[in-house]
Amino acid sequence: MLAVFFLPAKKIYVKLFIILATLHSIFLIAFEIYILVFGGPEFQEFIRAKVMNLGMGDIYTYNQYFFRIQIKGNPILPIAFIVSLFAIQSKQLKISVASLLFVGTIIAGNLAFILSIVFFFGMYGAILFFSNEKVKTFLKNLFGNRKRVIILVSLFSVFIIAVAIVLFPYIKEVFIRKMEYSIPTRFDQVSHLIKDLAESPITLLFGQGFGNIIYVISDYRDYRNAYYFELQTIYVLNQVGILYFAVFLITKIIFVIKFWRNKLIILIYLSYILYAFTNPYLFDTTNILVLIVLSSLGKLYLEEGNTSESKI
Repeated sequence: MLAVFFLPAKKIYVKLFIILATLHSIFLIAFEIYILVFGGPEFQEFIRAKVMNLGMGDIYTYNQYFFRIQIKGNPILPIAFIVSLFAIQSKQLKISVASLLFVGTIIAGNLAFILSIVFFFGMYGAILFFSNEKVKTFLKNLFGNRKRVIILVSLFSVFIIAVAIVLFPYIKEVFIRKMEYSIPTRFDQVSHLIKDLAESPITLLFGQGFGNIIYVISDYRDYRNAYYFELQTIYVLNQVGILYFAVFLITKIIFVIKFWRNKLIILIYLSYILYAFTNPYLFDTTNILVLIVLSSLGKLYLEEGNTSESKI
């Protein structure tokens, strides 16, 4: 994962990443349409069982109108969507590819994917907004007038309330579903993994060793043969201990600062971390792919002397 920073930058890495992600997204879209048009209850049960038995993920629905196709390969979609906005030069091609990747991300059905995209655009928009000199002058004049501030805050509050009313039913449903199993399972994992790590001062510093298994059966899962955890980062910490994990983390931060001098690339990676941490994507091949692509995108982006405004 650290060696990736020393790879030479090549456009082919970025192009292949976007092409493969787009093909994956097209597959998700086509399969979603097929299930909705031709797939009856028997087919839905069969395909879900088949996908789960193959260890490829899961396919399910809450309302029979929208199927969440959560399979391997999905984690690259949100980052591929963002990268496509900066890597593709042709406006028409950019819109087409980005649209496919965004729809594929929606079909993937992971709320964390959407939140990471919202986070990226929110932060990116704020950076552009507040770095503009005209905007700075405008805000200075605006906030110098108390009446204008009251009107602005009132309009913003009304907008937030309206959006909340529209999204509340969906967010409530997702939250209730996650509170039933997903979120408690993650807390359960943290509890048992940290408890096992803190068995002694030695294990706390140096970990329980690679491939460690916690011999626990909880209300949520049997961990006795588990090498897979949604919070894989905590499992890695359990294996290597605080000392090595801290050294790795500090080294990676130093490498990011040293090799990624473009703040935009760092922002994209932070968006990835936002959804990768609560899912098992921080210490797998997905992270390595993202690092390779962002390293290439960042270096080429700087070498070509383009600004973020001209690339998006």
